[in-house]
Amino acid sequence: MKKIFSPLVKLLAVLFTVGALFTPATTSAADDEGMAMFREILEKDSDPSDRIFRQDTFFLAMPFIGELDFLGMVDKGDVFKATGDFNYWIYNDDGTVTEKSVPFYLVQDKDNLKFYFKQDKNWEKIIAPTLAAKISDMIATPTGDEIQKMIDGTKGVTVLQDDANRRTLLIEIDGNKLADEFKATAEADNDPANAEVVDSATQYIDTALRNGDMWYMWTVDKSDWHTIVLQYNFSSFLQGIARAALNDPKQIWPDEIRQMLERVAFYSELRSYTMYPADPSAKKKFEIPKEVLKAKDASLIAKK
Repeated sequence: MKKIFSPLVKLLAVLFTVGALFTPATTSAADDEGMAMFREILEKDSDPSDRIFRQDTFFLAMPFIGELDFLGMVDKGDVFKATGDFNYWIYNDDGTVTEKSVPFYLVQDKDNLKFYFKQDKNWEKIIAPTLAAKISDMIATPTGDEIQKMIDGTKGVTVLQDDANRRTLLIEIDGNKLADEFKATAEADNDPANAEVVDSATQYIDTALRNGDMWYMWTVDKSDWHTIVLQYNFSSFLQGIARAALNDPKQIWPDEIRQMLERVAFYSELRSYTMYPADPSAKKKFEIPKEVLKAKDASLIAKK
């Protein structure tokens, strides 16, 4: 299994689509059999790194709706590529709708990361070398210790389907353990110049993780243990951040910000799924056109 799909690094969300096709084989979240099946998938997963995946993430917090839809793959062993679109809709007070689509390409090659995006009619690029190492770590095959860490960070597993062909597990994440890990990482990376802002944001995220109900579903083909689809629902995490901000006694939010936080806290969704297109020709979509490669550099830090 590639770490890019690990729940410990993907705070994404998805629609819970369990229906008549999925009859739970066990109802106990802490069932030992379910945890054993989860470990088996982690250890036997055979997804090759160059297998193309599709990621679709949906965000709703009226009056804003956003959808991030892209293809991703690892090329030549260590180059991560992605291409797709970010679409959003804003429902304005006058009854009109602002709609926009932002196509993009992303290439992470060793010590560099380049992000190309279309702003109106022109292509721009952002170079972010500090993110390259993090992505390299995320797409690497997890070690035995990292697999055990994922097991330890799992609160419970429910078997939704297990037959000769497929296995589908509903995996509940241990928010307290994830919060502890996030807090340790945030403290290690903390920039003193932004300490106050980072402190508040870290506390909001910590509260949301500890109080949220976070889970994902994982379906695999048992013939060779490759992933068919991953589905996530972290809406409660998103809502929890907004609630923590609203309940912060140190903050007096302007009316506009408070209204936005209230919408997110009670009427928002964040869900996502990862699946695998069967069409090999999808590789052509990662080829970056010449006019895109000539994009204007919009990086915040100019290269020397």
